[in-house]
Amino acid sequence: LLAAGASSRMGEPKPLVRWGGRTLIEWERDQLLASCVEEIVIVTGSRAEAVRRTLGEAGRYLVFNQRWPQGRATSLAKGAVALLAPGRPRPSVVVVQNVDQPAPAHVIDRLVEVFRARVAEGSRIEAIQPTYLDAAGKEHGGHPVVLDGDLLEELARADEESEGLRAILQRHPPLRLPMPDEPSVALDLDTPEALAEGRRVLGA
Repeated sequence: LLAAGASSRMGEPKPLVRWGGRTLIEWERDQLLASCVEEIVIVTGSRAEAVRRTLGEAGRYLVFNQRWPQGRATSLAKGAVALLAPGRPRPSVVVVQNVDQPAPAHVIDRLVEVFRARVAEGSRIEAIQPTYLDAAGKEHGGHPVVLDGDLLEELARADEESEGLRAILQRHPPLRLPMPDEPSVALDLDTPEALAEGRRVLGA
C-alpha cells in the first residue's frame, strides 16, 4: 500500500482524510486485513510520523521511503525490497495499491482468485488488472494491480526514469478483467471533488 506522496492537489494528506468515522489509511488497512492478503507493507514518506500515530499497533506494517519526493516508483521499489527481506516469506502473489485508489476487500479477493485460477489452469499470466468503461464507452485499466511474486526483483528496481509500474506492465501485459459493477476500480482521489465521489461510491 503506497502512501508516501505529498497530496499537493488534495490540500491535505490523503492517508489522513476522514473516511467514514476514521482515516482513509485505517479503512484501507482494515480492507487488506479482511482480504486474502497475508503480508502487508505500507510505504510512507510525507507525514510519516502522523500516519504512524494514526495506525497505532498497525505501525508494524510501515516502512519509510526516504526518497519519496522523487516519485511513486521509489515507493513501489521500497515496498518490494521490504517483501524481499531475508527471513521474510516470499509471496507468490503481490497486490499493489495506492492510498488514493482505495479498494474494498472483495475486489482484492476477486482479482487474486482469478489470477490463481488462471495459473492453476496453466495460463502463463504474470499480472491481472481490473478494467472499467468511461462515459464514452472506452476501456481503461483500473486498480489495484495484482502481480506474480516472481516480479518482485523487477519491482525493487523501479524508478521514475524507467516509468515505474507502467513500464513493468508493458513488459508483462496483465490479464484485463472487466469489473463493470465495481466503480471503486476507477477511483482516483486526487482532489476534494474526487474524494467526495469516493466516499459516495464506498459508503464512507
